[in-house]
Amino acid sequence: MLIATCYIMLMALLDLVLSVVAPHDCLVCGLEGRLVCGWCAPDAFPDLPSRCYRCKQITSDFAVCESCCRITSLRHVWIRTDYDTTAKELMRIYKYERVSSAHKTITEAMDEILPYLPVDTIIIPIPTATSRVRQRGYDQAELLARSLARQRSLLWVRAVTRLTQSRQVGADRHQRLSQLKNAFMVTKPLVIKNANILLVDDVVTTGATIEAMAATLKQAGAKSITAIAFAQKH
Repeated sequence: MLIATCYIMLMALLDLVLSVVAPHDCLVCGLEGRLVCGWCAPDAFPDLPSRCYRCKQITSDFAVCESCCRITSLRHVWIRTDYDTTAKELMRIYKYERVSSAHKTITEAMDEILPYLPVDTIIIPIPTATSRVRQRGYDQAELLARSLARQRSLLWVRAVTRLTQSRQVGADRHQRLSQLKNAFMVTKPLVIKNANILLVDDVVTTGATIEAMAATLKQAGAKSITAIAFAQKH
């Protein structure tokens, strides 16, 4: 834990130095300075209509619709934008080119659609497979959770561990559900018991991952479970 925290602090310091000596170019217009500049930010990530993440039925405040509520423990899943154009490129460099500083741009965009959250809300990242963390040098969902918690003055906790290493890219819903069976384990049950939890993930595809996490947390006694993701694939 201490080593991981020191590494994250070192990466943050490195990002700060690089932002001064070699600032990023805007992914939209190419202007030097930020990944998404102030001019392009308002239109960079088109808003999605408030809808159920599973069936796309229009709902209020990204609530899970009545039918889908029978299938999942999640009650709201906020999605910032579609996994397309600028959002897709931002996620690509964040996950595959080790541009860890992209988490700031992503969480700022996610924060825009989140409503007020109770002060006792606990933010928990969807755990990334350890093999991916070693490749990237950081857990991308954890960075998002930490940043969002800081922006909202809420507690974030690494309370769940991932037991499998299955790669889900390209898998359909049935394959994902099979891969995710018994994939997660609660490591801090006293924190989860009776807690209001907000799960944080980068990209939602079928929703199988956040559903598996929600089921694990519900079994551990969580009071309510919601989620937010930056983008959703078609």
